[in-house]
Amino acid sequence: MPAAGKIHITMRQFKIILFFTVIGDSILILPHIMGNSAKEDAWISSLLALAGGILIGLLYSWMAERQAGQSLIGGSIALGGKWFGGFLGLIHVFFFYLVILTLVCEISLFMTSQMMVNTPSEAIVLVFLIAITTAMRYGVESFARLSELLYPVFLLVFLFLFVCLVPQIDFHYLLPFFGNGIFPIVKGTYPAFTFGFLESVGLLMLIPYVDQDRKAISKSIRNAFFMGGLLLFTVVVLCLLVLGSDMMEHKYYPTFQLAQQIEIGEFLERIEAALAFLWIVTVFFKTLLYSFSMMSGLREIFQLKDERIMAMPVTLLILAGSQISVPNVADYNYILSIFTNYDVVAYLLFPLVQSLLLGLPAVKKRLNGGGGSENSGSSSVAAATGSNQSAGSK
Repeated sequence: MPAAGKIHITMRQFKIILFFTVIGDSILILPHIMGNSAKEDAWISSLLALAGGILIGLLYSWMAERQAGQSLIGGSIALGGKWFGGFLGLIHVFFFYLVILTLVCEISLFMTSQMMVNTPSEAIVLVFLIAITTAMRYGVESFARLSELLYPVFLLVFLFLFVCLVPQIDFHYLLPFFGNGIFPIVKGTYPAFTFGFLESVGLLMLIPYVDQDRKAISKSIRNAFFMGGLLLFTVVVLCLLVLGSDMMEHKYYPTFQLAQQIEIGEFLERIEAALAFLWIVTVFFKTLLYSFSMMSGLREIFQLKDERIMAMPVTLLILAGSQISVPNVADYNYILSIFTNYDVVAYLLFPLVQSLLLGLPAVKKRLNGGGGSENSGSSSVAAATGSNQSAGSK
């Protein structure tokens, strides 16, 4: 794979990858979590989460501008130098790794409980990781083009499911408004906000590869957050209007149950595989983004010339981590209940503090390539900045 400065993804591709990342695993697990907390007011929680997600989009746009064309880990190296900055970068890599493990566990749990009951979880994880490894070996440009190819298919399938469910909508399921007070609504908003938006911080690792100016990047981040959040809001509202809050609360995958409700005449039914396709696509791209972020981050920290050599080691780490302790549904529910706080620390507070420190004059000098030998740790990404600027001028 060429150096970062020779790789470019278009603004459209960047926005689509981020759109898929925002939706991610939330399209399947979020309605159950929100139905557990907010009951009939889950749609209000989802709407509040969308508003908070737009604000996070603005914040991530600002953080992307502070990085001056570098990646999140490139900013860590510019901030702390080769050794301490490298250590900060490894912390980011570890955070990326934990997100990947949760996504792989979700794939395993869903497939073995809903679609391929008699298939060993190891086989499902292995096939999924083979696809991830192949995409990582081909590089960011290849999976960016793949996202552009699947984007219209994704929207058409979702629109088809939406139209098929419209006849089954019952607005009485929305009543009563605020029946359980404000606190359950806030409690339902919190996971929707963290899972859907904070876990999209991996976008900051793609900044060196986007061949546009910072204002265009910021606009794409905001638009992708709004589009992804709007789709999640639509899914939650559909689950509420078709299934009701009771079924949302007691069914672990209410969105999958939603697709099973589709019945047109006596010939079009049991098309839940279409919903599974949507979820697998979004989880695939979210996992791929964070896997690439791990590879790219390790390349910057250890100053490797070719990040493709990290594809197999990263995959083996994911495979080992996902099989050491595979949680059952009860354990996974507990993990989800505490993972929201982890998201706030790992994907909001930690990157935010780093971005604030990047505004220091000495750090700005390093970001602009004036840090001398101290800047050697981020030289590969600094090259990307110059290349991106030249591409924009053309």
